[in-house]
Amino acid sequence: MTKRMGFEADAAIGWEAADCPDERDARSLPAAAIEARQPFALAAYLSRWAGCAHHDLAASDSQALPLASLLRLAEPDDLRRWRGVGLGYADPRGAPWLRTAIAARYAGLGADDVLASAGAQEAVACVLRGLLGPEDHALVVVPIYQPSELVVTSLCPASGVPLDPNRGWSLDLDRVAAAIRANTRLLLVNFPNSPTGATVDRATLGDLVSLCRRHGIWLVNDEVYRQTEPDRASAVPPVAELYERGVSINGLSKGFGLPGLRVGWVACRNRGALDKALAAKSLLSSCLTGPGEILAHVALRAEARITGWTRAIGRRNRRRLHAMLDHHPGLFEPDESTNLAFGFARFRGSRGAAGFAKAAASELGLLVPHSGLWRSALAPVPADRLRLGLGRIGSGAALGILEDHLLRLADR
Repeated sequence: MTKRMGFEADAAIGWEAADCPDERDARSLPAAAIEARQPFALAAYLSRWAGCAHHDLAASDSQALPLASLLRLAEPDDLRRWRGVGLGYADPRGAPWLRTAIAARYAGLGADDVLASAGAQEAVACVLRGLLGPEDHALVVVPIYQPSELVVTSLCPASGVPLDPNRGWSLDLDRVAAAIRANTRLLLVNFPNSPTGATVDRATLGDLVSLCRRHGIWLVNDEVYRQTEPDRASAVPPVAELYERGVSINGLSKGFGLPGLRVGWVACRNRGALDKALAAKSLLSSCLTGPGEILAHVALRAEARITGWTRAIGRRNRRRLHAMLDHHPGLFEPDESTNLAFGFARFRGSRGAAGFAKAAASELGLLVPHSGLWRSALAPVPADRLRLGLGRIGSGAALGILEDHLLRLADR
């Protein structure tokens, strides 16, 4: 039986080794034919190829901590909570002490400005469902996590604004302004961005906030990769700190390496917006688990120790990635991204990024996603990149397998 790993879309994976297509099958499949059967292309891709893979370059989360290691970081009050934890329904908004710890991450926010959720994606979905209606119009900066775009387009008409791949995946504010309509109610962004690794500087973010303020538009930023930025000290502030209609989404899955806790949150100074998100959440998870809230509180208190470890792994793997790309300038352009969770390299090979990724899965047992999996119905997304996971200890070995394969290709 093929070894299983913790991929991003575990719920969608149900393939055994016998389900893995051979190389002839892989070459005969039309580009994106399998993924196109499902609206969430990344999940469909992982479902198709994960049964072949023993080595993972698809993940964008950090190395996970085992439960015992996390509990060793607990302070006495959290250990008391842990020993006496109940398994009944919890506060739908999140335990007050958990929301207080989350709010402490944001200047000027308190516990009542936070709504806890079952992961960041639930937070995104609840905010969008709370703020958008069929008479509204929304803007989405792409590429973005496909389920987030699908929520928007299921609720109202939407327009896409693409990041510019020829200018370091920068955001053109003139294009944003030109796309605004009289009924535009919300702008959805993801900075730091996946899969590109793009960020915005303080001046650009300030101008974006000013643009949204002039038009009364909600600015929703999926900020789940804030903990994987290379230089936390120079990171831009969360939008919830800067704007009365700014909504910051975050969670423990990426930089903390704790996706199994399923803890995310919404931070926003507008209590009405949080109430609407809570109403949407009541139709989904309702509340977090008691054990999950305690473990999340432990992690937030121990952030420096946890993310110091995970970021060191990411830096080591990023150095290895850059060395590999430098050895193969004919196949790759230099990776301009800096995020410690993943790289985003342009592939020049004759098979194309999608063909190379599928061959890597079937020939090498190496799972690596291509940028076509972030395709959008709203704006074009280049399909010639590979997103290479860097956040896990095993990413180094997987990069080594990829490097050996590239060397063999060069010798042919």
